[in-house]
Parts: sequence; C-alpha cells; structure tokens
Amino acid sequence: MTPLISVVVPAFNEEPNIPRIYQAVRAAMVTENFELILVDDGSSDGTASRIRALCAADPAVRMIRFGRNFGHQAALAAGLEAARGAAVITLDCDLQHPPELLPKMLAAWRGGTRIVQMVRAGSEGEGWFKDLTSRLFYRIINLVSETPVVPGAADFQLLDREVVRDLLRFRDREPFLRGLVSWLGFDSIRMVYTPRARTDGRSKYGRRRMLHLSVQAVTGLSSKPLRASFYVGLVTAVFCLIYSAFAVAALVEGKTLPGWTSLIVAVTFLGAVQLVSVGVLGEYIGRIYEQTRGTPRYVVVERAGPAPMARTYESHDAAAPAAE
Repeated sequence: MTPLISVVVPAFNEEPNIPRIYQAVRAAMVTENFELILVDDGSSDGTASRIRALCAADPAVRMIRFGRNFGHQAALAAGLEAARGAAVITLDCDLQHPPELLPKMLAAWRGGTRIVQMVRAGSEGEGWFKDLTSRLFYRIINLVSETPVVPGAADFQLLDREVVRDLLRFRDREPFLRGLVSWLGFDSIRMVYTPRARTDGRSKYGRRRMLHLSVQAVTGLSSKPLRASFYVGLVTAVFCLIYSAFAVAALVEGKTLPGWTSLIVAVTFLGAVQLVSVGVLGEYIGRIYEQTRGTPRYVVVERAGPAPMARTYESHDAAAPAAE
C-alpha cells in the first residue's frame, strides 16, 4: 500500500486562499495517498467555515482550530503532532510556496533523503526591504547559533517520520522549527524555488512579528548572546581600569582635568553596555519563565475531519514499526 503523506498548512485569516491551496495540493498529490491538515490559527474571518466545508466534502481534509492566534510556529507544531503520515510536508497557505513542487520533494524522499529543505531564491512581488531584512535575519542567526540555518530556508520542507518524531521531543514554548530541524543533524538535500506573489491578502509576518521571530530564533538556538554580553562587559571593564589609572596618574601630577566630556562619554557608554546586557539576560529569563509556567503551546477548540486512528507508519526504507 502507498504510504500516507501528510500535508500541513497553517492558516491565519486566509479565507480566500483556502479553496485555492486545497485545489493546488489535491492536483499535486493526485497519485498519492495523502491527508491535508489545515490549522486555523485563530482566524477572525471565514477561514474556519471554508475548512469545515472542505472536511465535509473530502475525507482527506482535517481541521485543527485554535481559539486565538498562537502564532505560525505553534500552528506548525500542532500540525506535526496531528500528522499520521510516513512523511510530512509543511507549506504556507498563501500559495507563495508552490504546491506543484510536492511531487519533486516526494521523489527525493523516496530516493532516501530524510529532509527536503526548500530554499528561497528571490521572490515575486517583494521589495528590496523584505529581501534585505531576510538576508540580515539569516546572517545574524548563523553568527550567534551553534547550528547553522540554511540562508533562504523557510517552513516549506518535507520531513521523514523519524525526523518528525525527534522534532516533537522538543517542548519549547515558542519553537523555531527550521532551526531545530537543522540542529537534529539528519542528512538533507536542498531544492531552490522562487516564491510567488501572494494571490490575496497581506503577509502576516510584518516587521514586529519578524523581530519577535528573530529574538525567539536567537534565544532558542544559542546561548552565545549571553557569553557575548559577558565578554563585552569584560572588555569594557579593562578600558575603565585603564582610564581610571590615567585619571589617577594625572591627579598625582597635578594636571587639571576638565572631565565633563570624558565623564559623560564614560557614563553613557557604561550605561549602554549594562542596558544591552540586561536586555539580553531578560530575554533568556523571559524564555525560562514561559517554559517553567507549563502553559501549552496552543489550545485546540475544534477539530474536524476523520477521527484520528492508531498510527501505523510506513517508511520509504524500512518496514513499518508497530502501531503507537
């Protein structure tokens, strides 16, 4: 029997795109045994109604609906946890991730690779600012992270069941999934694609969300910023000692020191270093606080589609393990 393939699509206020992504995925997966899991991330429009209609018309469609917006990464995590397939493909609902590439990704998976990472090359309809911030995002991530993240990578990827199983062992309150996938270290291949312009609506990743994702990615993948703040403080202390020795020597020699400019520079510099260091520390403490609270990543208020069955996975390179 052809192994089941899971396609996970997060959606937040994507009512016009729901029928389009459904038709595109179904066309791409016409020869496959697949399930389409649409995760409504607390939409305020008719997204949930559109998905319910698809669930009623097609048993391959399942819906997971959040009571409020928990974020793109949480929606992906919910889809991965609900997926029953031997391989799981994640992509966005806005059709910027071309569904027609799914057969090519599956062919690579059947060839033996466990991760197929789609890498963005340029984009349609995006300005220079978006491209610049994207490049800067990956440059910063790879500068501070112990595990490199592929520049241009997105949450458009195929993961083997073994990868998904290990990925779900992470219980981060706000995971950065593409970084965690790289951290796992499984063999992977990269495929280049050009994102399309959005067919409808606006991107949900504005500047504020991108900044939040950047902070979560840095603090979730590395402790280097903490060590960097220590080293900056150490270097600053050395300069302060040198300056203090200079000031004492000048005082002993009876030289007058105007002092105002140097004092202001020293105070503002030290204050800036302290505030930055405290800010970095605060981000990590905040992350620890969120983890120790024990709150769930998301809350599901509705499910639709076929009831979950006992999971029997069939890998592309081994006999299926016993049902979980």
